[in-house]
Amino acid sequence: MRAPIGLKIRNHRKTKGLSQAALAKSAGISPSYLNLIEANKRHVGGSLLHRLAQNLEIDLRDLTGETELRMINELCEAFADPLLAPLKLSENDAHQMVAQLPRMAKALHTCFRGYLDTSATANALSNRLQSDPIFSQLLHQILSRITAIRSSAEILQDMPDITAEQRAKFHSSIFSESRSLSDTAQALLVQFDQEVEQHNSITPQREVNDMIIGENNYFPSLEKAADELRTNLFGTQNVTENVTENVTENVTENVTENITEEMLTNILMQHHGIQVIQAAQHNNAPPPNAHKIPASTPLPKAKTIIFSTRTSASTRRFQLAQKLAILEVQPIIDELCQDIRLTTDSSKSLAFSALTAYFAGALIFPYSQFLTSAQECGYDVDFLSQHYGASFEQIAHRLVTLRRSGEAGIPFGFLRADPSGYLTKQFPLPGLIMPNAGHACPLWAIYASLRSPNVVVRQVVSFADGSRYLFIAKTSSKQVETFNDPPVLSAIMLVCNLVHSDKTVYANTLQLNDKKLDIPVGPTCNLCVRVNCAHRNSPMASVPIH
Repeated sequence: MRAPIGLKIRNHRKTKGLSQAALAKSAGISPSYLNLIEANKRHVGGSLLHRLAQNLEIDLRDLTGETELRMINELCEAFADPLLAPLKLSENDAHQMVAQLPRMAKALHTCFRGYLDTSATANALSNRLQSDPIFSQLLHQILSRITAIRSSAEILQDMPDITAEQRAKFHSSIFSESRSLSDTAQALLVQFDQEVEQHNSITPQREVNDMIIGENNYFPSLEKAADELRTNLFGTQNVTENVTENVTENVTENVTENITEEMLTNILMQHHGIQVIQAAQHNNAPPPNAHKIPASTPLPKAKTIIFSTRTSASTRRFQLAQKLAILEVQPIIDELCQDIRLTTDSSKSLAFSALTAYFAGALIFPYSQFLTSAQECGYDVDFLSQHYGASFEQIAHRLVTLRRSGEAGIPFGFLRADPSGYLTKQFPLPGLIMPNAGHACPLWAIYASLRSPNVVVRQVVSFADGSRYLFIAKTSSKQVETFNDPPVLSAIMLVCNLVHSDKTVYANTLQLNDKKLDIPVGPTCNLCVRVNCAHRNSPMASVPIH
């Protein structure tokens, strides 16, 4: 399933008054190939998409079609429902609607979501595609392989003068893609045949994820509120308020010191009469009246926050910032929680907690200052952790939110796993299949990091569809370790497309151009099409072939 990237390229080209020949020449491709791209008959990505964006003088995000692709997936799910199936709407209908009538597509999508939530029949609530977004992503991979096969076949047919060696490579590619296509389709069919006895069409967590993804994990109102609160309460300013248009050097020197736990403690006492203390903890027993800060929990009547002495300094600071968010900017957070994508009290409560955590990150790590620091150090998470006095997870979270238009960082995906390898949190990266829960591919760096705590693990991986990513993972303890208590470990992994990896310190010494050195991985074992993988821990889903 291809997003209407080609249509966007054509529209931007015409707006700039460029001919196909001129744009094709500047991008290093033939006019005929650009014509196929603009007709949306050829996939475009990686360095070519970057060159086209540069020559059109637009942001890469304006071409990627991430939002449109997600909407196409959602509409295809709607068309597959028994309510709309008699209309025989196709994937092409969804594509055209998103490309030509985006507001109507969004309206139809909203109506369909409302239908799913209010339908009285179990069949409507058990829409198989709706039960897990991984299905639509697998369909996209199937169609991508079909496109690759068709492209190779067309080249063989249209270019009779290619060498025998080149022809052999195309034949090999067609054979490889065909085999992977067959395996993926068989795995998908088995998933479709699994009946779900009790299934809610949209879980609260998915509604929250949809809202966050829909906003590209960037909330301008919270960023602005954090900047204003930082200035009013602490006298610190975002770097953009201290730098003129003509001064760009020594940016980080113009910003005052970081917000500390002591500063937050003083503000809570002076402005809200809240005392923050630490209490000793022995034999795993919590201190008396211990209070955990998460957002939706009210303060004790005594207005005292009690931390265990085992709580790390970075965690204490972050949780105090979350509590300050409730006390200072709750109306802004409440307004965001009225988003139409949040349809239940449970989803609104989860969103409230997520947004208070977002605000805490924006308060402690000022956007422009943090982005500049990240770019200067090559997105070195450990360096940023030391510089800001934060945990690896807190820094990773903030990196994922650097999506401001015109001032964006590298697009990162995010995963967190517990010591058993169970995935407990994620922020997806478009194009990369991440399981919603459970366990991912055992070869992923997040699992290697669990075997070597406090060591950063990096790897370049290739999926069966040819996509390549850089994985960066680290496992660390979530609280201070003692002799009598085992550490509470948590593994964090950041993911970026390999095209961005050279901007990170983690690409140093890696031979990125040699695909033979990539680690071949899949999404999960039962959905992976790599037949002879020695690390498989569960059988590949398959169906008998008659």
